[in-house]
Amino acid sequence: MKKIFCMALSAALLAGSMPAYAAEESLFTKTPHTFTAKVGTTEFTKDGAAQPLDVPMYIKDGYVMLPLRTFMQALDADATLAWSNGTKLAEVTLHDFKLTFDINGNRIWAKSSQLPVFGQMEVKDGRVFVPLRDWEGVLKCFSRYIVDADALSWDAETKTAAVQLTELTAVTANDTSSVKGTGEAAVFGIPLTERYDDIKSIGCDYFIAEKYLNQDSGKPNEDGNWDTDWFVLDHQGKVLYAYDSKDVSYLRGYGDGFLRLDKRDGTTLILDVKDNTQFEVAYSAPYGFSEGLAVVLDAADQKYVYVDTKGKVAIPLSFDEAEGFSEGLAAVGVDLPKEEGRQSAETRYGYIDKKGGWVIEPKYRNAYAFQDGLAKVEDTDRNIGYIDKTGKEVIPLRYRKITDFWNGKAFAREKSGEVILIDTTGKKLKSIITGKYMVDWVDCGNGIISVDVTEQVAPGREEYATLYFDENGRISEKDAEWRMRLSEGLAPYQDEKTGKYGYVGEDGTWVIAPTFDFARDFKDGYAVVSKKVTLANGKEDVQWGTVCHPI
Repeated sequence: MKKIFCMALSAALLAGSMPAYAAEESLFTKTPHTFTAKVGTTEFTKDGAAQPLDVPMYIKDGYVMLPLRTFMQALDADATLAWSNGTKLAEVTLHDFKLTFDINGNRIWAKSSQLPVFGQMEVKDGRVFVPLRDWEGVLKCFSRYIVDADALSWDAETKTAAVQLTELTAVTANDTSSVKGTGEAAVFGIPLTERYDDIKSIGCDYFIAEKYLNQDSGKPNEDGNWDTDWFVLDHQGKVLYAYDSKDVSYLRGYGDGFLRLDKRDGTTLILDVKDNTQFEVAYSAPYGFSEGLAVVLDAADQKYVYVDTKGKVAIPLSFDEAEGFSEGLAAVGVDLPKEEGRQSAETRYGYIDKKGGWVIEPKYRNAYAFQDGLAKVEDTDRNIGYIDKTGKEVIPLRYRKITDFWNGKAFAREKSGEVILIDTTGKKLKSIITGKYMVDWVDCGNGIISVDVTEQVAPGREEYATLYFDENGRISEKDAEWRMRLSEGLAPYQDEKTGKYGYVGEDGTWVIAPTFDFARDFKDGYAVVSKKVTLANGKEDVQWGTVCHPI
């Protein structure tokens, strides 16, 4: 299987997005700054405002010497400096960027790159002094600054040095989250317990829990895994079935309410949730059931076939590529005769029904699952559009890229580079962003795309930013973060103040208060959560459980 499908989640798009992004807008605002340093005094300014300085600046070997901490904090009030008196190293964190000033070696490092230095750094009056000219190379390391060749100047009459630079601020810098409210206390399906080390939902009100057995040793097995006992739980946490690590190496959901159990003797069984063995897997079967059929790989001829829930071949045909069934049809691929000089054969995709009959002949370079009666396909010229179940082009194959539909709308990229919003008939609803800035974009799901954009900020220099859009225009990254994870109308989200996770509704209001250290998406009315705790014996542990959907 070559294609990765995005999960379709159920939720409505929010209103109140930022305006659509206009082509003439700049991605960055430019703020000029001027720093002045008057030698022999403590007069150091930024844009005319005095900066804290308790020791005078001076000239050494023709270079103006300025305390490191003074200029650093004039650039960023949150900058930090850690000093090692033994090694004479100053570790500076400036705008989340680390710099190292080696006083004894007279070297400056930005990450693993050594920067040019002028004059000799030194410690004087309890301060680390650095030649002002050294800051020219330092500032050029930061994408947020534009430093021209004539950035430094000297006024011999007033003995004043000046540094001029331009600070870049991305349009996204001041984006905030619209999440509001406080939320209600969670109602638990499976109460929090330290009995397990992980819980995963397999749907239909069933869960798989794991208990790691050799964690006290601090080392997993040679294969990188822990010895694990496995449990199948109901929605209240009752253990329905338990599987010992001595016999079972792995247990996971296999779709349509089935389980796949890998035994240590090398056999693989497909079970139902009542622990009844359906069949022993005779194929390579990495993919689960969908609509009663599973794709398996016949190792003998390296072809894909479909089997039913008893393990019997359901479609007496084999394919070079195959996907799960969706809305009664499955995308499958057949290889064309290999051309001379090519390393591999080209594959053409079409769609079959559950009897194996071709409903849409294999003629596409790529074909994706049907959703709401439409499927995305790509022709051999890499043009993308949508077809219906008869193979009719509903959205003409004319786009370079197109997203899944969400509430009847999708994003599409024209050959010109413009990204537009279309409806299920292909009608253009609005322009989202032109090709002026765009480098690439990604379908984030839930009606949201992320767009990598670039702009020339100075001659020979480009800077990048990532913007997020919904059907109404640009949204903040913080809002995109939780909206991308909306499932069953709720999204796990980490509270910015407490660092705890809770669940946010479609309108951006806390529904379940943030009290957890980890939270998964909702599935069939339940979501798995965990919480760090200190036990009565003082040992740190993690409790796992599930919360119920409040509606």
